[in-house]
Amino acid sequence: MLKPSLVFVFIFFASIARAQNPIEKEGWELTFNDEFNAKALDDSVWQDHYYWGGRSNKDGVNYYGKEQFQFSDSSLIIVAEKKKAPNGMDYVSGMIDSHNSFKQQYGYFEIRSKNPKGTGFWPAFWLVSTEDWPPEIDVFEFYTSSPNLMCTNQHWKNKREKRRMQPKDVKMEVAASEGFHTYAVEWTESKISWFCDGEKVKTSRRGMKYLTYEMHIIINNEISDFKDMILEDAVFPNYFEIDYVRVYQRKEL
Repeated sequence: MLKPSLVFVFIFFASIARAQNPIEKEGWELTFNDEFNAKALDDSVWQDHYYWGGRSNKDGVNYYGKEQFQFSDSSLIIVAEKKKAPNGMDYVSGMIDSHNSFKQQYGYFEIRSKNPKGTGFWPAFWLVSTEDWPPEIDVFEFYTSSPNLMCTNQHWKNKREKRRMQPKDVKMEVAASEGFHTYAVEWTESKISWFCDGEKVKTSRRGMKYLTYEMHIIINNEISDFKDMILEDAVFPNYFEIDYVRVYQRKEL
């Protein structure tokens, strides 16, 4: 049995942890979340491949496998490895997609995560429609050879069916692989705002009338030589750790 003093310390630090990342958000209603407290991926919520059924990108170098998930006490860990994949590729990593269980138009979409270390990885948290592509909202993408550069973007098609996008790179004070950070977008009819650790880092009003679809969530850890990353220098295995993902809808007044 714990001593009373140890019980107090445990409760004190547990309350601090909850206070730092409270699930309640004033003025918002929670519509979706996974705190990843289980020891397995909830397959009623997530599928481990793209919504169209694919397990690799057209120009990608990795296969998205079923066995690339580990779990800590309260985190999902996506494991990237250099090993032969069922389709013959030389690299295997993991992804999760909420297509079958959750889609939403407008709201606040947030993740708390820790990036893989070193070059060769392209972790991302993004929203996409299954009705058409684009639209797409990239809450973040990282090319891990630039570990403190958060890449944001949105994609849409204008009335002439021309694809347009609005990228912006945001410089973080510390590397995203050195600890957990929160990343979010607030998406309304008139604008999208991006946040890093609670600070607004970008707002865009472009293309909003074309972002008219519900979107689902994809979280993936691509292995890549994109953006001049040197894949030969990548260290394996490597890990993309997700503490939670949460989605909110603004409460009606």
